[in-house]
Amino acid sequence: MPAFIQDLERQAQGAARNEADYRIQARDRLVQLEAVRVAAYRRLNLLKGMASAIAAVADGPAALEAGIDHVCTRTDWSAVNAAYAEVRARLLPVATAMRSTEHTPASQPAPSPQAPILAFASFEAWYQGRFDADFLSLLASDAPTFQSVVDF
Repeated sequence: MPAFIQDLERQAQGAARNEADYRIQARDRLVQLEAVRVAAYRRLNLLKGMASAIAAVADGPAALEAGIDHVCTRTDWSAVNAAYAEVRARLLPVATAMRSTEHTPASQPAPSPQAPILAFASFEAWYQGRFDADFLSLLASDAPTFQSVVDF
């Protein structure tokens, strides 16, 4: 076989390897992006529901309890779980931060609008360390599904 044909074969094989490598990288990156998207929508929907539950109750302490109840109900945490009281206690700063964004006395400075997000991030980190599990994984799928138009 002529040398130039062998060269072309090597080039074609190299191109095929590059394409295969790219397909693997693209697939892996899509899996990563999907996981981030799913977590973002689960967080959004959970905290939106918590905020609505808190806003629906006028009394401060009862509003906080309503928000925590919402989260526990959505994630199947109940009094039958050994660490239920601990989880509820760790969710209290999240509920408090949410309520304070809407109900801060005029004599106090307005809290950061990021306070509930930061409080929940702290809760998620605690939960991961305490239970070696992602808290948001307790939720059923709340993320819009995405079907790729291009099949890799």
